Amino acid sequence: MKRAGMPARVISMGRYLAAGMAYASCYALLRYLSSSHWNLTSGLRVLCLLLVPARYWPALFVAESLPLAYAGWDNHERFGWLWASALAVPPLMLNAPVFAWCRRRVALFRGSEVHVTGMLTYILVGAVLTALINTGTLALMRMPPGETPPVITLHIALDYFLGGYLGALTLVPAFLAFLALRGWAARGRVAWLEALRGDFVRDCVVGVLPPLVLMMWMISRVDHLEVMQVIRMAMFLPAAWLTLRHGWQGAAVGGLLASVATQLTETVVRDPAVIQAQALIAFAVSSLLMVGAKLAGVSRMAPNDGDLMRGLQLAQRGLYQEELRLRQVAESLERLGQSMREGQQRMFERLRPLLPANIEQSYVRHIDHTQREVHRLADTLHPRAWRERGLAATFEDGPLARAAAMAGASYRWELGGSGLESLSPDVHLMLYRQACEILVYLMAREPVRDVRVQIRGGLTHGHRWAVLRISGARATPAQRGKAAPEWSQLVSLLGASGQGLTTIRDRAQIYGGMVHEREDGQRLAVSVLLHDAWQAEPAAASASSTSPLSIQLREPGPATRKVRQI
Repeated sequence: MKRAGMPARVISMGRYLAAGMAYASCYALLRYLSSSHWNLTSGLRVLCLLLVPARYWPALFVAESLPLAYAGWDNHERFGWLWASALAVPPLMLNAPVFAWCRRRVALFRGSEVHVTGMLTYILVGAVLTALINTGTLALMRMPPGETPPVITLHIALDYFLGGYLGALTLVPAFLAFLALRGWAARGRVAWLEALRGDFVRDCVVGVLPPLVLMMWMISRVDHLEVMQVIRMAMFLPAAWLTLRHGWQGAAVGGLLASVATQLTETVVRDPAVIQAQALIAFAVSSLLMVGAKLAGVSRMAPNDGDLMRGLQLAQRGLYQEELRLRQVAESLERLGQSMREGQQRMFERLRPLLPANIEQSYVRHIDHTQREVHRLADTLHPRAWRERGLAATFEDGPLARAAAMAGASYRWELGGSGLESLSPDVHLMLYRQACEILVYLMAREPVRDVRVQIRGGLTHGHRWAVLRISGARATPAQRGKAAPEWSQLVSLLGASGQGLTTIRDRAQIYGGMVHEREDGQRLAVSVLLHDAWQAEPAAASASSTSPLSIQLREPGPATRKVRQI
């Protein structure tokens, strides 16, 4: 019995020793990186008191007390034995009773999900306790003769509170988000690899780190304190973007990166500007965590098919209402331009006898240029060809054809399939808007030539759909990867956002569709599938239709082909 029990006790002691050594290592590293207004050790304590079983807490108490006792002994002659004795008491041990009481009343997890409100409550409790412990220890400090003893003020207490809160806010949410990343703890090493290749890591590397590095570089180059402070306070914006993409996990990791970036811009100890920026970031990250938790809750609600269809219909109707408003603005702008032209003409007729011939010609050219600009702006908001002649005319000789000619590319367009005329007007408008975005995207990649636009409609299971495909002949290898010189003019002419495939995919999803990009050595192509949520046919009409998975873009027959070569 004794021999059998010895290995179990050795294993148990080994676990206690490993827990203590791991905590001591992390504590030493984080204490070296911490400051009074960025206390990372506070976050370490909160994490350990929340996640480590209570039976290992004594080992953590000993691991934290050893470096503190050494620091107290090393400075006891200067600051007094009372201060050294108080410093040797591990704050983790003073936090433990409060956290043990809170753990029985405030849940950190609800099922398999992190309870963000509970997490922020624990962070706040840890910051308050850290501020009280540090302020009390500072009050016991006795200075050598001739030196002024520290005066305990509200400013010092708030400084300790901000340090503990921001330190815990930096580590705790990010670590919990790290644990929740694709459920790796339950799924093993394969899930780790999947998570590292997923959208979350890519968005952090591509969408958060570059802006933060750029802002850090700008702070190092700017000499004006006001500008530096504005840049520091703007460091939470990438975290806000990541929150919209990934919920509270995005806010946690984005807040970690923003907090580290702000601290790295500190040039002097206890820089007031850095402390102010960190206070703003602490408030912003806390708010983003709450907003992200709400976004995650909304995304977890799985609507049924009817709710999904109604949601798509409402979203499509909203976009169509915006298009109608743009049309009204475009028509008002054209009327305003006509009124301006008539007014200028009347004024010109009155002033003509007094004007020299060269100034008269310049004035006429100015009137014509103003009128063209007004019509161009109105055409950008809502194409005149669309208002007067419909879908086919817009693709035939509208802004798309002019944009291709501006870039020096030939332009062809084709209509095929059936039922395009039966699609809702908002789907027609979305086809045109998507075509503009795709053309701008292709030109942003390289100056493509021979632009080809294909549109095909069809009916599947009682629902009408349309496929838009735009392709272009690739430029020479030396020009690939460089935007067309006319790209900015194309964006203005077509009224596109120029945000690339992200905007195209978002709009396609509103119409229950998808986006596919294809490229080879000869051509670049982007295809978009849109579903019409309003124009649904009886089920009998779909008996002979193909499955939506088999939808392909084929060449239209001679009877339906319309081609324009520029």
